[in-house]
Amino acid sequence: MNKLKRTIAGVILSAVTMISVTACGSEGREAQKPLNEIITAVKDSGIEFPEMVEVAEENFQFKYGVTADDYSEYSVWWAGAGGDADEICIIKAKDGKLDTIQKAVEKRLEDQKDVFKDYVPEQYDKLCNTEVKTEGNYVYWICTNDNSKAEETLLSYFE
Repeated sequence: MNKLKRTIAGVILSAVTMISVTACGSEGREAQKPLNEIITAVKDSGIEFPEMVEVAEENFQFKYGVTADDYSEYSVWWAGAGGDADEICIIKAKDGKLDTIQKAVEKRLEDQKDVFKDYVPEQYDKLCNTEVKTEGNYVYWICTNDNSKAEETLLSYFE
């Protein structure tokens, strides 16, 4: 009976160790450059963009519904013309704020869909072909003519 208890204890200890190691590994990779440099690389990746403008922090906080307590770094660029839905967003959430940031970015996407649905239908379709994603403590959203190439470029700066 004693041997059985030790075997069970060993299995449980192994399982707990595996879970803790896996949990640490699931945090994701870290950005290896400042976020504005990563977005510049996406814009320079050969994808055709309309004129893009960098979003000032006050406007970012207002449009995304976040505060400085929610994130430690961000970079957002969106189309300078009102008829284009192109937008590149990457935000590093502060500890414990990943869900807050993800929900804020998802709301921004839904708000943009509402704006473009009847205004510019082809831009609405572009918005429907994009999704909010995470990498570690980062939340990103890309709306371009080539989302997969933009995402590949963005993620190439993570280790």
